[in-house]
Formats: sequence, C-alpha cells, structure tokens
Amino acid sequence: MTDDSSSLTPGPASGPTPSPGPDPDARRRSRRRAFLLALLLLLLLIVAGLLLWIFNGPGSDNGANGADDDRNSSPRADLTRAAALLRDAPALHYTGTMGITGAQGGEDARVDLIVSNPADALGTLSMPDSPALDYVGIDGKSFLGGKTEAWRSLGMAEKSKVLAEHPSMVQPGMFFSQDLATALAPPALAKTVLAEDVPDEKITVGKPVTVGDHTCTPIHADDTTICLSDERVGGARVVDRISFSGGTVVLDIKAMSRQEVERFSTDFRSKLPLIRDSVDPRINVTTQILRDYKGECAPTACVFTARVTVTYLGSTSDPDASKAVPVTYSWAIDRDGTPVELDPECSGALLIKPGESEDLSCTATGSSVGSGATRGQYHGEIHTSDRALTLKEYERLVRLAADNSEKIAALPNPPTPR
Repeated sequence: MTDDSSSLTPGPASGPTPSPGPDPDARRRSRRRAFLLALLLLLLLIVAGLLLWIFNGPGSDNGANGADDDRNSSPRADLTRAAALLRDAPALHYTGTMGITGAQGGEDARVDLIVSNPADALGTLSMPDSPALDYVGIDGKSFLGGKTEAWRSLGMAEKSKVLAEHPSMVQPGMFFSQDLATALAPPALAKTVLAEDVPDEKITVGKPVTVGDHTCTPIHADDTTICLSDERVGGARVVDRISFSGGTVVLDIKAMSRQEVERFSTDFRSKLPLIRDSVDPRINVTTQILRDYKGECAPTACVFTARVTVTYLGSTSDPDASKAVPVTYSWAIDRDGTPVELDPECSGALLIKPGESEDLSCTATGSSVGSGATRGQYHGEIHTSDRALTLKEYERLVRLAADNSEKIAALPNPPTPR
C-alpha cells in the first residue's frame, strides 16, 4: 500500500540565499582611522594655540599687543624699529639733567627742551636753586640768555654782567660737547638709537627701570643707554629715556601732539628776534679814547676819536678765528652834563677782523661859548659790542625758521602708543 504523506525531513529552502555578515576586522580598522584623525586634529589645535600664546602672549587679542609684539625679538631689532619710529617725529620734548663744563659745585643742569625735526629748539637750562637761562637753537647754532645770577651759576662769574646784557651764541665745548639742537633733533636721535657702529655682541639688555608711571627696559650700546617702553606704536617700542657718556646726560623723551607741535612753531618764531643782538663770548672788543676834550673845543663843535680793537679768545685754529666780526658802536657826548647833537657817523656797525683795530670819530655840535666863559666843557664816551650774527645772517635764519615751520607741518601726525 502506497503511503502518500509527505516526509517530515525538511527540503531545500525556496527563498534567496542570505549574504554573510560584516567582517569584524574591517570594522576595527575603520574605528582606528577615525580615532587617529580625531587625535591628529586635536594635536593641530594644541600646536596652533601654543604658537598664538608664544607670539601674542596669554590673553592677548591682537589689539592690545598686536602680532608685531614679538617677545623673542633681538635688542638690535628693537632698536631698529624704535629708530624708524623717531625718524619722522615732528618734534620731541626732552626733560632731564646734563653735566655742564665749569658749573658751580659740579652739579648737573636741569634741561627742559623741545627740538623739532629740522633741529629748531626752544627751552630752558638751569642749575639747582638758580634762575633759568633761555635756550634757542637753529641751524647748528645755540643761543643762551638770562640774568647775571644764571650765568654765574654756570661758572661765568667774571663775564656774568656782560653776558646778561645780550643773549650769547655758545659753541660746542663751551658748556656742551655737541650742539644740543643738532644732536637731539629726531633724525639725529634715530641715528643714535640705531647704533649702527656698535657690534651686536656689545649691545646688552638691563633690568627694567621705572620712568614716570611705567617701566622701560634699558638697552646698552657702548656709552649710550636707550630705555624702551612696553608701549608700542605699529610694533615698535617707544623710546622713553636716553643717557649719554655713562650718565652725564639723562633725558626723558616724550612725543608731542599735533597741537603741541603747532604751539612750538608759533613760540619759536616769536622768540627768534631775541638772538638778533646776540654776542659771541669768544670775542673781546676793547676801546681806547684817543681824543677826549674837557675844555673849550672850538666855538660850536668838538671831534672825539676812539680806537676799537677786536680780539679772538678761542683757539687760533678755529675756523672763526680769522672771520670778520660785526661790531656795533654808539657815541654819547655831553656838554656840561647836557647831551649834544651828534653827526650820523657817531653810531653804526662795521666789520673788524680779530687782531685788527679801527679808529672811529664823532663830531659833537653845541652852541657857541663866549670869550672867558667858565662853562662849555665836553665829555664823550663810546659804547661798543660785538654781534654774533650779521644782519644778513640773521635774516637768513628768519627765513629758515619759516621754511622749517612748513616742513614740520607737512610731517605726518605723531602715532599714538597702544
């Protein structure tokens, strides 16, 4: 008998054959790559942050210190950037102390000076507890003027009364080793700060010192010390102080605003006429009366004559030792104590070379004196003085001051430290 029931043994599957599952090794390799990429990205972020910290400092935002605030910068690089900042400054304000040759007690003088880019200068110079001398500098020439006490404090006791009568043109070596305005003009100061003649190995950095309300770092270059502030302008550190010759000159430096510069230009032109009658302390002018009448001298007129001699007190090797000196003269003649009329030639100016003399005459005219009169005595004297500048030289300096004022106005505004 045939059995029609199906077998209980399962037959072949009628659907599609299932694919095998993911390879475990492939999954592990994929996770490893993802981990390594994340780790590399983290390392790059850490390195970038470290570099920013090194160059900008902790907490900087490029607005406070800026990308140019390179804390690993060399002293030479700092001086180079500081010099570039000074070169085009319209003017600088100096205050400090300075050793003066021959000063009483060996004390340093106090200096308060403004020097413009073209080397015009205006300020004061004073010894402790003494009146100040006014200072004017232009075209490489320095002029000082002040009271007798001020000159005496500078060791000029014998000449103090004469020097107090007129401003004096002072030469380098008399009080200062160099002409102040020339040495402290911004371009000249920039050259000093640059220290091109000083090898890198002789440029050293000192410990920070306090200047005003902040500190600056001294950089020593031979006998000059430049103190650089932490304040920066366009990445350059500001020069706060400079000292020369081992500290015999110590000057704090301040940049000036445009308004202060304009005020200086105005003040300078107003002070310039003071030097018109300035004298040269190296020149000595002496007079000898050749004819001085003390009795009747013709019925209506009397002629006086004096010999004027110029002597150069400086070194005979100086270029100015043979230069003709402007000498002003003015006669004063009286008759019985009353001034009398004088001819035009009785006052004026002339040029006399050192070592030479000139005879000057003056005719005094008075009323006729009758026969046997006991009055009618004439007495005359002549006043002379050298002049450091001829009229043409002075007029040239006036034009130069006007030109320099225009040059200062054309310079860019002083940058503001950050």
